[in-house]
Amino acid sequence: MFVDTHCHPYFKHFDADRDELIKRAFDSGVEKMIVVGCDIETNRKALELADKYDFMFPALGIHPTECDDLTDEEIAFIRANASRFVAIGETGLDYHHNKFSKEIQEETFRKQIRLANEFDLPCIVHSRNAAEDTLRILLDEKAKKVVFHCYSYDYEFAKKVWTAGYYTSFSGVVTYDNAKEVQEAAAKGPLDLFLVETDCPFLPPASIRGKRNDMSYVKEVAEKIAELRKMDLTLLASTLAVNSFSLFKIG
Repeated sequence: MFVDTHCHPYFKHFDADRDELIKRAFDSGVEKMIVVGCDIETNRKALELADKYDFMFPALGIHPTECDDLTDEEIAFIRANASRFVAIGETGLDYHHNKFSKEIQEETFRKQIRLANEFDLPCIVHSRNAAEDTLRILLDEKAKKVVFHCYSYDYEFAKKVWTAGYYTSFSGVVTYDNAKEVQEAAAKGPLDLFLVETDCPFLPPASIRGKRNDMSYVKEVAEKIAELRKMDLTLLASTLAVNSFSLFKIG
């Protein structure tokens, strides 16, 4: 079985065939899915999907390009619904888009790390062009459970992440020929701190690059990691599933 630890099936990309795709993914062996919110609207959509499908589990957070959505009311909503979700996020830093200043992003990020610590939940982290600042803030806030979602940095930085006891989650990026640094991290890192994801509808694996991604393609991510590590796919999938169950408490 496989676990897609980061997907967004509520987006409009799936409006025409959402239920069909969810069923296809489940039938293909993707038996658990973490549905990750990004803003006020999608936090609620994530909860709605999780209420509909018992194999879907919601995460609620505010993306660094949506910092103004982390209002006092939204923090209260997250607190009020803490028993219904399995992680905070996605949150983090994005120095590529820079829609908000670094200072505002950091403040928003810190607030969500504190929520994750308060409820003893994993923090799902988006980090783009902000590796060292992301890790510095997490360590400063003494973040306990952390996933670097869609890991996109090199092996040397990954070693710092693993040393902190944090997880790296690999997406379709690891299947790209030009992603040698990510592939090195996937080939050498400690499997007990690995997860896999699709981030769908974004970041499709190489086989469908340029097309819409969906949850069923998490298997291709796992296949690439198995290839890089020269190990049996079934064994890898089992290890990744155990990691997911342990971190998100979704067994």
